[in-house]
Amino acid sequence: MAKTEVIQSIKMVTIPAGSYMMGHDWKEDFSLDKNINKYFMDEQPVHKETLKAFQLGETQVTQAQYESMDAQNFSAFKGDDLPVTNLGPNEIKTFCNSLSKAADLQPCYDEKTGICNPLKNGFRMPIEAEWEYACRADTTTLFYTGNGERDLARAGWYRGNSGGKTHPVGQKVSNAWGLYDMHGNVFEFCEDNWNPKLAYRQYLPKGENPGFNYYHSLNITRGGGWFSDAAVCRSFTRAAFCSWSGINQSYYMGFRVARSV
Repeated sequence: MAKTEVIQSIKMVTIPAGSYMMGHDWKEDFSLDKNINKYFMDEQPVHKETLKAFQLGETQVTQAQYESMDAQNFSAFKGDDLPVTNLGPNEIKTFCNSLSKAADLQPCYDEKTGICNPLKNGFRMPIEAEWEYACRADTTTLFYTGNGERDLARAGWYRGNSGGKTHPVGQKVSNAWGLYDMHGNVFEFCEDNWNPKLAYRQYLPKGENPGFNYYHSLNITRGGGWFSDAAVCRSFTRAAFCSWSGINQSYYMGFRVARSV
């Protein structure tokens, strides 16, 4: 387990610095379930990412944590320990800044432009490379628990076991770094955008990661959710969600907070 720190009721896990191969180099493998070992072109090219240490929330932000910042909770499924949903990046940025101020940290988001400054020590959404690195926790399997659907069921809530709803955070098996629900329950927003100039959400060219330098309207999302097929919940599988679609339009979307250290 990694080092942890509780800040404003949110347990933050320190993710160690390191390198990994981001993405998925798909190949036919008859030992894997074909419904899980699916090919999606936006998971290529596999490439090396090197990251500094950072912190990531142990769980998805709960409704109780969200409401603690006087934020209005529009979640479709109600419960203090359930992940907050029905929100978009604008609401998340407001929450992160409020949380940072309450903890005497430097807010990351410019209140006028919404642009994030990662050099500040406040709360923010994770960049996509951070999210995948943290989810994998040094594993190379499809899920951090293994390659099969039974492995996924041990780690997260998805179409096969959710009963059509979200569940309290932290009930499934954590990864080696102590993070819960990285697979399933709700999709998680990342800071990065889907660049419409590139085909089908492919990775941005090196040096052009827009996570911290220009406004965007489509955010990358990760992890899959309670209604997702197993293949969508894999450590490397990507999706995108319109930033303008927030309140009352994203009952399957949530988030966890990150911060630079």
